[in-house]
Amino acid sequence: MPKAAPLLLVLFLALMTVFLAVRGSRDASGQAADSPQAAENEASEMVRDLDETALVAAESEPVPPRPWPHQGSDIPADPEAVWGALDNGLRYVILRNAEPPSRISLRLHVAAGSLMESEDQRGLAHFLEHMVFNGTRNHTAAELIPRMQRLGIAFGAHANAYTSFDETVYMLDLPDLSEETMRLAFTVMRDFGDGALLEQEEIDNERGVILAEKAGRDSVGMRIMEQQFQRLLPDSLLTDRFPIGKREVIESAQRDRFVDFYTRYYTPARMTMVVVGDVEVDTMKEKIEHYFSGMENPEKPGEDPDYGPVRIAEGVEVAVFADPELTASEVSLSILRPLEPRADTVAGRHERLPLNLAHAMLSRRLDVIAREEGSPVASGSASRSELVGHIEFGSIEITAADGRWREAVSVLEQELRRAQVHGFSDGELEEAKANLRNAYQQVVRQKPTRRSDGLATVLTRSIHENAVFSSPETNLEILEDGLALVDPETCAAMFRDFWDAPGHHLILTTIEAEYGAQIELAALFEESRGIEVAAPAARAVPVFAYADFGPPGSVASQRQASDLGITKLVLSNGARINLKPTKYEEGRIRMLARAGSGKLGQPAATPMLDLFASAVFNGGGLGHHSVDDLRRILAGKTAGTVLEITDDAFQLSGVTTPDDLELQLQLMCAVLSDPGWRNEGLWDFQKAIPMIEQQLRHTTAGPLQQMNAWLHGEDFRHRIASMGELAAYTIDEVRRWVEPELQSGYLELSIVGDFDEDTLLPLLLGTFGALAARDEKPPAHEDARKINFPESPARVEFSYVSRIPQAMAVVIWPTPGPREGISTFRRLNVLASIYADRLREELRENLGATYSPSAGADGSDVYDGVGFIIGQTAAKPDDVEMLVETMRDLAASLAVNGATQDKLDRALNPLLGMLDRSLRDNSYWLNTVMSRCQVEPERLDFARSREQDYQSITLDEINALAADHLAADNALLVRIVPQEQPNN
Repeated sequence: MPKAAPLLLVLFLALMTVFLAVRGSRDASGQAADSPQAAENEASEMVRDLDETALVAAESEPVPPRPWPHQGSDIPADPEAVWGALDNGLRYVILRNAEPPSRISLRLHVAAGSLMESEDQRGLAHFLEHMVFNGTRNHTAAELIPRMQRLGIAFGAHANAYTSFDETVYMLDLPDLSEETMRLAFTVMRDFGDGALLEQEEIDNERGVILAEKAGRDSVGMRIMEQQFQRLLPDSLLTDRFPIGKREVIESAQRDRFVDFYTRYYTPARMTMVVVGDVEVDTMKEKIEHYFSGMENPEKPGEDPDYGPVRIAEGVEVAVFADPELTASEVSLSILRPLEPRADTVAGRHERLPLNLAHAMLSRRLDVIAREEGSPVASGSASRSELVGHIEFGSIEITAADGRWREAVSVLEQELRRAQVHGFSDGELEEAKANLRNAYQQVVRQKPTRRSDGLATVLTRSIHENAVFSSPETNLEILEDGLALVDPETCAAMFRDFWDAPGHHLILTTIEAEYGAQIELAALFEESRGIEVAAPAARAVPVFAYADFGPPGSVASQRQASDLGITKLVLSNGARINLKPTKYEEGRIRMLARAGSGKLGQPAATPMLDLFASAVFNGGGLGHHSVDDLRRILAGKTAGTVLEITDDAFQLSGVTTPDDLELQLQLMCAVLSDPGWRNEGLWDFQKAIPMIEQQLRHTTAGPLQQMNAWLHGEDFRHRIASMGELAAYTIDEVRRWVEPELQSGYLELSIVGDFDEDTLLPLLLGTFGALAARDEKPPAHEDARKINFPESPARVEFSYVSRIPQAMAVVIWPTPGPREGISTFRRLNVLASIYADRLREELRENLGATYSPSAGADGSDVYDGVGFIIGQTAAKPDDVEMLVETMRDLAASLAVNGATQDKLDRALNPLLGMLDRSLRDNSYWLNTVMSRCQVEPERLDFARSREQDYQSITLDEINALAADHLAADNALLVRIVPQEQPNN
């Protein structure tokens, strides 16, 4: 069972790019002038006359580029990266990378974000990121996305952007290296830099989209975070510059405020172009020079702001934040200090290492405590992080079990003090070192097959953080040298020094704060300080007990699917094995074992028993080893597995390396043959029940699950259980259901990746081949596959309790599902993509009523008759009815009038590009093709026919499906709305 995500300040700071980086992409504007109207007129006059000859550099004095991080460091940059700069100060880095072949990823990093805004520009850095997609010197708002789609560039998937406190990043991942695609990509990136028109009409049209995005990001977590910022960083500019912005500014800011920010901060001196892909470096240099050398810096560029002081706490400063919609109560102890920026050097990395290891060891201790019977701790962690290069902060945080925050206070205080007084043991440090070393070693092994889009993102992050982009080999060498210098005493000393601060912030976030909670919190912390703490007990590393499963089996039969590179084996005990060696991920092997029949065999009238079962199973360890034992045994190894209960199987998945392959196979066989069924898993789940209840009651997760149950005819396997039902389930109940299926049920193991079949086969025979005999095939479960899908037309409403005005509009059309025919389902998928584009154009572009409408074809390949096209979008509660009717009417229009060939091409081309890339994706082969290809041999034919089938799709087929399924009287209209809790 996953732990509830912490809501404390440190988590939000550490994951700022996730929670605060505001993603979007769609808009365009810009051109400086003395007045808004003059600038708009000038831009309109020049847009149609400008061609690429206007990109040549203007005569101006060269601008010294910002230095690269490696220029002030003793850490060498990755030698495969080429670094450069233009005379106008724009920097670039080019990294040749051949995976995937004939692909390229571009990133334009602008060192400007919401912190650079003035008071009357709050939110415009992000708003501007939208606007550059809404009309530039070379593309009107209506032209850009369709042109990208025709070239196979999917909006959102391949073209996107984000804005954070101090950066804005534009991203393009291109499907090919054709001249037309490259010309579009570089022209677009240049237009983002200085060619946005920022027309007033487009700005006004986009306001609703921004406000819808702002509303969609509203949550109890965001509200608590804003309160924490105001309390802990009262004088910092960060507190008043959240990237999503201020409603009043979004609603009223005029063009001149956009132009001011754009011309002062979107300057070549603040930009870095990142190019990663299967390209020639010299060719890319020429393109960057051609497209970007004509950019000019303004006479008075914008300056970096004063971020304001960081107030240091004195003593223990206590704060309480309460909200009835929180998932759980949490306690944290934090420190905040001004950060002195320093170059990324070997010494600096070595200096940070002992503290990082100390926090990892303390987090590990909290994890052990959380698994104890009766523990008040659901989860806990310790960390040190940096924010925008100006703030250093540390936090120890604990999520309390079932609201028991009072007991959690003493755990937090005493575990901090235990580490300060007694330090850490050799065994703890060796485990932490082994895990860290293994992570670095895996990056080295996987270097030859790193993906260009991922590398481009890592490179961009290093630019933002002013960190050296060093090679994996260099990173590992620095780590090894640093680890050799670290012992338990060094970690303890660094830990004491870090936490020896003038003051700390003691923070409680809770569902309901009783009167006097702040005073009580302080008193409990002070009381705990008077309790003596002992050194932690030493824990030995057990010897793994599952190296022998009995006499090895043999191969009973072998068949080849040579065209797909797949070998299918049946072992003497009936286990089925599917193998596909590849070099798509160097040094990595993926495997998936499917046993039994999953939820098809779930005992009657046991809603959410699958959730309970996976939690207690995964938390119970093995017969000879607890989960804690396994973490110590597997430290430094790439081996592990978890049980997932799917509609038709119990699945064990894992990722390993050639070195750890045998261990991984042994581990999976141990899980199948000797699960632990310890009470730790039960205790863990019982702590989570109140969190589950809060989430289902106060977020859209509840009504979405209710909708899912409705779509499955209220079948018990899809219904929400009452909390009483969840609390009543027992381990024995799960064991009777799961254990026979794991030990003797039909078993199909698929393995794909960097392995040698001759080396693997003896390992398989000694593990999976030595297990008890397996069923020849899974039970049919014909009755369990029957689902009563709702009849259409219908209207239904689901609600949740919240003060946050977030709703959803959903429209569903019944269709055949994948179980009824894969070829038809593929065409429905394309039809859904065409419909999704209509939703974007109407709901977002024309109405400005929502931020990210979506649509897709969905359905089950397990249950009969479960297939549908679904359109959905977040909405303001007052707009839900209008949106569901508009969504229904757009589909009805498609049913009557059909699509055009251009719309079909724009849906198909990005999809075909993604299909091509998936052929070099081990996850695709494992999960989609191989995982059940012996019990369902048609899956191999699906893979063989996929590309040709998609390419053969005709407009007549798509329009016929639209006419058959998207009529207005075939629609299921769903409203998901909040209902405010009384007296909140």
